[in-house]
Amino acid sequence: MDSLLDSLFPSPDDIPEAWHLGEPLEQRDYLVNGELRRWDGPLATVRSPVWLKHADGERQVILGSAPLLDADTALTALDAAVQAYDKGRGSWPNMRVAERIQHVEQFLARMREQRTAVVKLLMWEIGKNLKDSEK
Repeated sequence: MDSLLDSLFPSPDDIPEAWHLGEPLEQRDYLVNGELRRWDGPLATVRSPVWLKHADGERQVILGSAPLLDADTALTALDAAVQAYDKGRGSWPNMRVAERIQHVEQFLARMREQRTAVVKLLMWEIGKNLKDSEK
């Protein structure tokens, strides 16, 4: 039984070099009203479902951390989103379709620059395989 369990946990050396993670990412920014704000409060640890075998035992992979916003800060972000939508009268809902398409295309162009990093994080964070992550 022990050998079966041992075989279920890869070691860091079993991971192909292309899919190794760097240092854990620390995200301290959050978005409100189209501006990034810095969070100096507590952070939530982001963990992978993957555990790796080390000399001292198995350890869950830590991907990084993200802001653990308090209720007031979260409500401020929610209020900003509600105001931006403005019951369907905000700038995005009233924007011409061609303008929306242009914004989405600009977003996609910038996301393509991050494709490899996003694919790698999808694989580690939610356990998607390479093919599904690349979609």
